[in-house]
Amino acid sequence: MSFREKSAWITFILLLVVFGFYFASVADQLIRPLHPHPDFFVLFVVLFVVLLVAIVLMEIVLHIIAAIRSPADANAPQDERERLIALRAKRPAFFVLMAGVFLSMAVVHLPVGRFTIVHAMLFVMWLGELTNYGAQIYFYRREK
Repeated sequence: MSFREKSAWITFILLLVVFGFYFASVADQLIRPLHPHPDFFVLFVVLFVVLLVAIVLMEIVLHIIAAIRSPADANAPQDERERLIALRAKRPAFFVLMAGVFLSMAVVHLPVGRFTIVHAMLFVMWLGELTNYGAQIYFYRREK
């Protein structure tokens, strides 16, 4: 497995787990509110920032470990195949993102608060990135 494929796996799994937890918490809050006061939004901002810092640190540590395990592969420039895979993965991610953007525009017209609208947009960006890295993994696996 090449370093860039390992990198795609690392990012995909971290995004799925870390922000999957975040969006599960948001969905739980929307379905059955736990906080009766309106300041619960601040709690989710703090949770988001903490998870963002955690994912950045985990990405750094896991990429360093992957680079140490195969230093020659990590330092090698992208070859034509890897550039093509990265480019081909953007296409389905773009369609997911655009469909989600239009759906999140529809959320604006529903009787919901800013909390739901912002999280609908964040959710769409998350799905787009998951699609991007998932497509990269698919194309790496398919090429073998």
